[in-house]
Amino acid sequence: MVRRISALLGGAALALTALAFPATAQTPQPQTVQLFPQDPGSAVVEELWVVARPPGPALWLVEKGGAKLYVVGSAPPLPHQLKWDSPRLDRALDQASLVLVPPEASVGPLQITKFFLTGGGGVRQPFGKKLEDRLPPDLKARFVSAREQAQRTAVPYKDWKPAVAGFILLSDFRQAAGLSEAKPVSTIERMAKAKGVKVKAMSQYRLGPILASAGKLSDEGNLACLNDALTELEYDASHNTTIGTDWANGDLASVRARYSSSAIQRCVMRTPGGPGLLAQQIGQSADALNEALNRPGVTIAVIDLAFLLPANGVLDRLKASGATITSPTD
Repeated sequence: MVRRISALLGGAALALTALAFPATAQTPQPQTVQLFPQDPGSAVVEELWVVARPPGPALWLVEKGGAKLYVVGSAPPLPHQLKWDSPRLDRALDQASLVLVPPEASVGPLQITKFFLTGGGGVRQPFGKKLEDRLPPDLKARFVSAREQAQRTAVPYKDWKPAVAGFILLSDFRQAAGLSEAKPVSTIERMAKAKGVKVKAMSQYRLGPILASAGKLSDEGNLACLNDALTELEYDASHNTTIGTDWANGDLASVRARYSSSAIQRCVMRTPGGPGLLAQQIGQSADALNEALNRPGVTIAVIDLAFLLPANGVLDRLKASGATITSPTD
């Protein structure tokens, strides 16, 4: 039971951090909106697109009032065994006094108790019903194929509605495929601690509203979210050998293509209040970085590229606040 709750919460966090959505949207968008094809992209990223890339993942230097902030663009999941070097990040860690990592999920006993008392918050199948028995033939075939790739039986997913089952299956597949949703953050945390640099989460976000929104998805929305999750899984499966190398080499064009083909962000966009939740996450990340720039010294921040690549993402917001942004090459 605890494992299933952990998987559910992990899936909710995955749904949030895997998204790239401009923080300007405050109201739900039509379900037919396809975010990436229409998104013009971050003006800062486009401006600093470097053809002759220095070694290592994408890194930006943000300066304001004498303070320096190095921003590392992360792109989970990455292979567990991925080897990568970044001389620029190593040098930045030698100067830094703080490393900021992505927000942490906040969940307490009361939330878990309420989740069970409300029948799983509206994200569990009706009593006596099983997931695969209720799926359309095409989605069922894809779901079965995916869980077999993940080396799972139908049992772990049978009681969940399609949206949640899809996210749990995606996480299970990545684990079986040797992909880590914790990387590269966990690796950078170890690098920082080895150099005696303090590591701190930018903020905390509450999982309650996310779970509540997921519980209000229509049957049509649940099936669409399952399709999104399976699309993401199938993409990961077909690009397993390049997922890590593109990021490690700072190949933003290829990484952006990977994020563009990801459809998972559409699921949260379909939930009541989903756009507002995503806007809040981008805004909180930008606020945390602006706060870091208000103190002297050097700070490093690890931000999902999903929050950096879109128009009006974190980098665009920092520039709008008066910061100078460059791409360090030495």
